[in-house]
Amino acid sequence: MKLGYPNHPRRDLTQEIAWIGRNGFDFIDLFLEPDLGESRDVVPENIRDSMSEFGLDGVGHLAWYLPIGSPIRELREGAVAASKRYLALFAACGIKKVTIHAHWPPSMFSVEEGIEFQTKSLKALLEWCSANAMTLMYEPVGDSREDRSTLEHLFNLNPELAFHLDIGHFNLNGRNPGDFAEAFRDRLVHVHLHDNDGNRDLHLPMGAGKIDWKAFLPRLKAVYDGTITIEVFSAEREYALHTQRRLKEVWNTL
Repeated sequence: MKLGYPNHPRRDLTQEIAWIGRNGFDFIDLFLEPDLGESRDVVPENIRDSMSEFGLDGVGHLAWYLPIGSPIRELREGAVAASKRYLALFAACGIKKVTIHAHWPPSMFSVEEGIEFQTKSLKALLEWCSANAMTLMYEPVGDSREDRSTLEHLFNLNPELAFHLDIGHFNLNGRNPGDFAEAFRDRLVHVHLHDNDGNRDLHLPMGAGKIDWKAFLPRLKAVYDGTITIEVFSAEREYALHTQRRLKEVWNTL
């Protein structure tokens, strides 16, 4: 297991990398999005130098609100074009695994149409990633349409697409994140870890919500031992560091 933490895209990136490195993380989950991580302002050499200074590896994270599943073709095409710009920046930073998020159309469109819209965008991006030796990771966002059969269908249509398990997202809508870790173990390449109450995407510290960590973590470790981002968002980052310490303690006993 390697543990990482995301930068805040509205804070100075160099300072964010320094905080992550000084607090014992193995990698940065690099959030490149507005406003301080906007593509026109990013200098890959500076990011690489800062990561190297602190011995950090990296994974990439595209903005969660890119409309890759919009029913409007022009919006999808714009999202694909923007994603390619950011993917090129991640590549220039030496990052080879990048997350893209599910995006579902309004309820007047069917699940099948949502899969179709997203697949049109994903295939264009997967072609780019294949040509540039990058892995594109798909992160479901907690939508009720993201059941096992729907995700199986989407992955079957996109065989090169990897799976990003966000534990908090899969604790919503009555689902169990352990079921999805096991179901998609062959595609699982990255994890986001945070807690919630089962109803809202709260990004709480481990143990502050209703996820049964004693039951879940053994199931996860049985199928996965790679990169895990502590995605705890709070004004006081000691809560993220508590989760970092607690996760290491529990993981090492399994």
